[in-house]
Amino acid sequence: MQADVPADDDDNRVLSSALEGLPADVATALTDFVTGLRLHFGDRLSSVVLFGSAAEARLRATSDVNVLVVARAIDQAPLDAVRDVFRAGRSAVGLTAMFIEPDELPRAHEAFAVKFADIRARHRLLYGAPVFNDIHITREAAIRRLQQVLLNLTLRLRERYAADGDRDELLVAALAEATGPVRAATATLAWLRDGREVSPREALEEYCAAAPWRDVLTSLTRLRRGEPPGPLSTRVLYGQFLRLLQTLAGAALELGPR
Repeated sequence: MQADVPADDDDNRVLSSALEGLPADVATALTDFVTGLRLHFGDRLSSVVLFGSAAEARLRATSDVNVLVVARAIDQAPLDAVRDVFRAGRSAVGLTAMFIEPDELPRAHEAFAVKFADIRARHRLLYGAPVFNDIHITREAAIRRLQQVLLNLTLRLRERYAADGDRDELLVAALAEATGPVRAATATLAWLRDGREVSPREALEEYCAAAPWRDVLTSLTRLRRGEPPGPLSTRVLYGQFLRLLQTLAGAALELGPR
């Protein structure tokens, strides 16, 4: 009769499987971070989840490596203890971490409905128990948050243009930063409209498949690859992106009141 496999071996296999397809430096940083979390949080650690572009193995040079850490009784002591390994990961691969307690998750789902809908759609479990089986994001919360996200992006991008509209490199950086949230918002819009769960990347591609947004999508894709924007100049692309945001905001307003 085969002996039971120790829990640590099971955990290591889960982590190893979740890291498949990721660059070696990212896999190393995540392994070190998860190891540090397990060591210093001990049995208070519930789950560690990789989300965002890394979970899809679509990392680019400018991408962050995003991790959700779910643990009980988060206080300063374990955070102090994991600081060095967290800093090393942040420096090496752009590691970011959201530290959250289990009883905070329902409030986070409501307050950040677009973000958590995105996390649910694309994630890899690095350690512990799945945290999305019981996620329930109300339609009202998702609509409210979608409208807030799109308005906030619009206001921020207008401010950036007022300050830096004559500096193409800063406009490019602003557009690259905003593309991820717009993808997530478009995926949330698809879910609210017809109940479909599609990846943020696919959702934006679908939305921009028709004119006048095809050139916008092509240019954004080129920017995220570190290439010139292509069919549109940077200033024209910036204006078109703002119009896209307004169009999405109009679609969100049609779903219900703020």
